[in-house]
Amino acid sequence: MSISRPIKLAGLTMFLIVMIWVMAYPIARYLIPSDTFNEPFEPVYNGLNVLFTALAFGGVIITLAFQAEESRIARREEIERSIFELFQTFTSLEFQQVKDGAFRALLTGIQHREYAEYLASRLFVVEQLPFPPACAKTLRTLDAEKQNLDDQQIIHADRADRLMLDNILNFFAMLAQRESSATVIKHCDFAYDWWRPALWIIAELQQRRHANSEKIRMYCKNQLVTTTLKALDKVYGHAPLNSSREVWEYITQHPKLLDFGLDPEFNDYLSTPETSA
Repeated sequence: MSISRPIKLAGLTMFLIVMIWVMAYPIARYLIPSDTFNEPFEPVYNGLNVLFTALAFGGVIITLAFQAEESRIARREEIERSIFELFQTFTSLEFQQVKDGAFRALLTGIQHREYAEYLASRLFVVEQLPFPPACAKTLRTLDAEKQNLDDQQIIHADRADRLMLDNILNFFAMLAQRESSATVIKHCDFAYDWWRPALWIIAELQQRRHANSEKIRMYCKNQLVTTTLKALDKVYGHAPLNSSREVWEYITQHPKLLDFGLDPEFNDYLSTPETSA
């Protein structure tokens, strides 16, 4: 536990008090008539009384400084402890199912722009898009358990994956709130570089729907995914994406998304009007 700052403050406070006290007597002798100091014991007593009073006051200031420093360190340690708890959750076997389901949904969105827009719409309580039937084949391909499901069952199974994606978004939102402990976050492998490009697709589509719909802005007050990603980009040292065009240039040129079979229709967004990312 580092307490160097309060110690420095304590030393400086005591030094200033003693220096002021030492300088006060000769200055007073110069400014005040000499007959005031005819009685030697009273000035000495008063001077010592002033010194100890000042030192006591300085002690109060130093105590408050130590308490403030200890509180700051305790808050930092609490945040760091919560980050390690999040990391344990992220790497647990139970959470692996959440990550698998969420990434299946994101992979489908990568390969089908229509499904990505559907995912983004489902992050709002109003103006939700219907499930795109053309994506059912991809969902069956990505998950062996869905291969024998009919269209209605696929929609129900897809809902489970979308709920897992919601859990991932909530997880990263909680992680972004620990931005003040960026060093600790970077030392824990949350695989953010893998999630980042796919999440930016959903984030940008959500941002567009929010900007273009007065009804969504009226009824939906939840934090946008872009807020989370901007905070995490800062933590991990990624270059900020400040406009829609920068986002779509990043997405359409990302090697991993291209390997996953990025839908060419995402290139259409490069020529659409700008919205602030």
